Amino acid sequence: MASGSYSSFGSSTSTDASSSSERTDSKGSEVCDKHKTKVRRNPPRRASFTSLYNVGKLLGQGGCGSVYEGTRKEDGREVAIKYIPKGVSEYYLTIPGTTHRLPLEVALMQIVSRPPVCEHVLELVDWFEQPRKFILVLERPTSCMDLYDYCETMGGKLNEAMARVIMLQVVLAVRHCRDRGVIHRDIKVENLLVQTDTLNVKLIDFGCGDLLREKLFRDFAGTTEFSPPEWVLDGKYQGRKATIWSLGVLLFGLVNGDLPFRKEAEIIRGRLRFKRGISKECRDLVRWCLKQDPLKRPVLEQILLHDWLSDRARP
Repeated sequence: MASGSYSSFGSSTSTDASSSSERTDSKGSEVCDKHKTKVRRNPPRRASFTSLYNVGKLLGQGGCGSVYEGTRKEDGREVAIKYIPKGVSEYYLTIPGTTHRLPLEVALMQIVSRPPVCEHVLELVDWFEQPRKFILVLERPTSCMDLYDYCETMGGKLNEAMARVIMLQVVLAVRHCRDRGVIHRDIKVENLLVQTDTLNVKLIDFGCGDLLREKLFRDFAGTTEFSPPEWVLDGKYQGRKATIWSLGVLLFGLVNGDLPFRKEAEIIRGRLRFKRGISKECRDLVRWCLKQDPLKRPVLEQILLHDWLSDRARP
């Protein structure tokens, strides 16, 4: 798989539109939308973080924060505790239907964590604001690693049967986000947790996400190798169609052991080189998701019904 640093539970290494206040000349620049407004506030909370949670050992760290093991004092529930310095994440948005401004990642995770929850999206349990940082208390699955590391243990790629199990759950996670009006914008192996004993998958790290909208996005947030050709050529993209493109890139990487594109010219050319042994059905689904014309890409429901992903493709 493509190499890249990973910190447990999602310290993203990608360009994040929530971390800068204006567009630069680069198409991979960082921007903020009108609804993401800098504010400084300290809302009252029912109890302090230290009175509710115990903090354990470090799980991972990166440019966007550090993650530790934790335990909820009242019932012993195991959690992951993510610390995000305010200098990294200062943008807020208002959840539709409310008047409260929340940090971007907190707001998006609150939306996708409302009941009924999706078992394939990491749940936000609680959150806190302190003078210099935000604290996110997250679900902590047992016996898990990120999908990048898991693929490495399998020799760098997955067989189609395993890739099918993974992709089905990823598509269901993305559909849940879509139905809640959220776009993740950074779907990749580093942002997927796999429980190694069950192959259950959790989508993590909404730091590059946004509220889903019909209007074109004119800012890029995510990982360059996953950017769709319409962004490379025109500097804009439709959220749903760009998400389908990223799923195609992900599937190609899972079964081939490497990403299909590394440079902008390769993204525009769109040439796919599959390794031997990959089934016609799998190749067909990848090519469909990676159509250069975004209008020719499938929607999530069509992916779920595709021969490769449906029961018709299984022994």
